[in-house]
Amino acid sequence: MPKSTPDEPDAASDQEAGESVSNMNLDQWIETLRRSDRSLYNLIALEAWAIAQTMDGLIPGFWSRFMENRRIALKQFMQHQKTQPGKEGKE
Repeated sequence: MPKSTPDEPDAASDQEAGESVSNMNLDQWIETLRRSDRSLYNLIALEAWAIAQTMDGLIPGFWSRFMENRRIALKQFMQHQKTQPGKEGKE
């Protein structure tokens, strides 16, 4: 029997991995997707925090001004949505 090297996966481990994936039930798939989704959002939050910290270090007060501008933009968007009924999803 030939030995496999670390660079060459052996066929038995590939077959076992394929069998374990095919044996997962729907609940396991859903839980795996939920964990993956949470990990993605946590990573995005970490990246946003890192950018905010960096910008705040370069330009003091950057983050507070950004959040104030975001609040104003959201308020304007909500007012625009109220004045434009019936145009939702028609773009």
